[in-house]
Parts: sequence; C-alpha cells; structure tokens
Amino acid sequence: MVINTCSSLLNTSNINTDLVNYLSSDLINELYFKPKNISIDKINNKINDIDYISKVNNTINYYKNIDLENVISQKISEFEEDINYKLNNYKIYVIIGLDTSTIYSIKYNGEDVTVLLLESTNGDNDYLNMLLAHEFTHFVRREVFKRDIFENSIGERFIVEGIGCNYSREIVTGKDDYKYCIVGKDVFEWVKNNINKLEEFMKGKLDSNELMKVYFSMYIDTLKTGLPARCGYVYGYLIVKEYLEKNNLKVKDIITKEWFDLI
Repeated sequence: MVINTCSSLLNTSNINTDLVNYLSSDLINELYFKPKNISIDKINNKINDIDYISKVNNTINYYKNIDLENVISQKISEFEEDINYKLNNYKIYVIIGLDTSTIYSIKYNGEDVTVLLLESTNGDNDYLNMLLAHEFTHFVRREVFKRDIFENSIGERFIVEGIGCNYSREIVTGKDDYKYCIVGKDVFEWVKNNINKLEEFMKGKLDSNELMKVYFSMYIDTLKTGLPARCGYVYGYLIVKEYLEKNNLKVKDIITKEWFDLI
C-alpha cells in the first residue's frame, strides 16, 4: 500500500506559502519532525534557502504529471518478482521534508511504516528507484525475521544496510559506489582505506547495539569517534558486495539469510 501525502504540492501555484502550510501540518509533524528530531523552527530558514526551493521545484515539476502511487506500487511488484518474495503488507508515506534525509522506517499509529522524502530525489527517477530497491530489502527482512532489524545489533545493521545498498546497485547499474551507500565520496573512500580501523573500533561488539549511532547516525560527533558519519552503510555495502562477488550470488540469494552467516 502506498500513501502519497504530498499530492497537494504537486500542482501548487504558490510554492512558498503552500509549502509552509504543508510542513506545518500535524501529519508531517508526526511523520517527520518528531521522529527525526528536527525543529519546526527550521521551516522558515529553509523557505528562504534558494537551493532548497530549487530542489523542491525540480521535484514538483518532475512528478506533477506522474501517478506516484501507481509508479511505486509497480516498482515494488517488480522487486517482488525479481527477488521471488511476495510481501504481506507495506505502507509508504511519500512526503516533502527539509532535505535532511532520504527514506526511513518508523512506528506510526502502531504500525511499521516507511517515509520517503521526495525532495531527496531532486526529480531523478534513478534515485527514486535506488531508494525503493534499498527499502524493499528491509521490508522483506523485517517480515522474515520478525524483529527490529535496525536496532538489534550493529552486526545485523551492517548486513541489513549492506543488502539494501547492493540491491540498489543491481536495480540501477553504472553509478559510483558511494551513491548506492547514500554518502559522500569522501566518506566512501575513507572507509575503503580504513577498514582495519573501522573493524578494530567494533571488535567484540557486533552482537551489541551500543555503537549504532556511531556507525549509522547522520549527527554523530566525528571528532570524538574518529569515524565519519554513516560509515556503517559503506562498511555494510563493501562486506556484502565482497560476499556476493566471491560466491557469484545476487541479493535474492542471500536476502533471507541470517546476518551472522554473511559477516
């Protein structure tokens, strides 16, 4: 099931005013500002940010004549056929945010839901497909293992995100590796060149979640840890990619395997 909550903005005539009203709604507060711990006060600053408004306009102009619900539903169906796994249920809210994230999972009204920030795609269909492919693997693993795959342990999270990033690579080919990891090129290169340091820091803690923010948060104190933010996505991508290539496998072959069998 796909719920497109930003349809009111796709045919707007006054982007600034309509965007402020949209972002100030109770629904967006519950789906975005509260779970991402972002102050609503930042709305006014962003509205005056030329680059942000340009990105929102690009997004709106690209998607305004597209049936997003149908496009996303069709994509999920294609992934189901490719992976050979039929989802029991999924719920995606498509929203416009303040360009601080891409796609994430939260609890909303007692349900596990996914929130896609459409402005992060900047009207790029490849990027939309990469995000959906990544998240699809989370849907599958969450159904299969019936546990919190994001907070259980850093070992599991490495594999969860590594599988997601590699499935993006299978669905949209030819991109730079760092783009599949949703990080900057500098972060990707740092992780690739400092694997030993990264692994030393996590030694003996794969079964724990105490380092979850260190490896996966966007807002970690990198000077304190000595590791770049979101480095766990890159590490997960690299170890899963190595496993796939070494064994001549595709994501569909490992998507239901336990994390400790892959790391």
